[in-house]
Amino acid sequence: MSVRCSLGHENPDGSAFCDECGEPLNSAEPTVAPVATATAPAEPAAAPADTATGTQTCPSCGASNPAGEAFCSSCGASLQGAPAAVQTPPPAPSAPSEPPQQAPASPVSAPAALHARLIVEADNQEFDLSGKENVTVGREDAVSNIYPDVDLTPHGGEEGGVSRLHARIFVENGQYMVEDENSTNFTFLNRQRLASKTPTPLQDNDEVRFGRVLLRFKTS
Repeated sequence: MSVRCSLGHENPDGSAFCDECGEPLNSAEPTVAPVATATAPAEPAAAPADTATGTQTCPSCGASNPAGEAFCSSCGASLQGAPAAVQTPPPAPSAPSEPPQQAPASPVSAPAALHARLIVEADNQEFDLSGKENVTVGREDAVSNIYPDVDLTPHGGEEGGVSRLHARIFVENGQYMVEDENSTNFTFLNRQRLASKTPTPLQDNDEVRFGRVLLRFKTS
């Protein structure tokens, strides 16, 4: 250890006077060598963060920790150089399953065709109604362009008061019906006058009169 005088001259420890200027050294303070200050060790760099998930994996226990952490929150191991967590992509959505194919429905059989006929009582002339959904009854008139399915002109229709479009016979829900079409001399079923535009069921062997021309309805 050395001592210095007021002028800063360095002298050996224990000297009474300065070797350079002769100044008494009793009051001089010993020169103290500066003590080196210990430098704190630098903290380890944080493990790189996963930019996709913001986490890093502990190399010791495998736990996932937030990006930037220096030590594992589970085991306390250093995370310096720990690999970033790998983001697992979500599973691809499965294709929707197609609904089971239903077997085509069996075709519904069409109802059997109805069989019926009209018979003129005066001369036994028959008009076949089988397979027809709608049949008009009256007298043919070329001038008015009226051509009924059951033309009663040759069977005394004009003399018997049959209108050109007198009535119609049609099928409704599998049942034959008769309807007067505002005729002049009316339509009669079993000697009962029918109201105009009023469908009435027909049964086998019914007596139907258009004006004064009498016919028989037969289904057998």
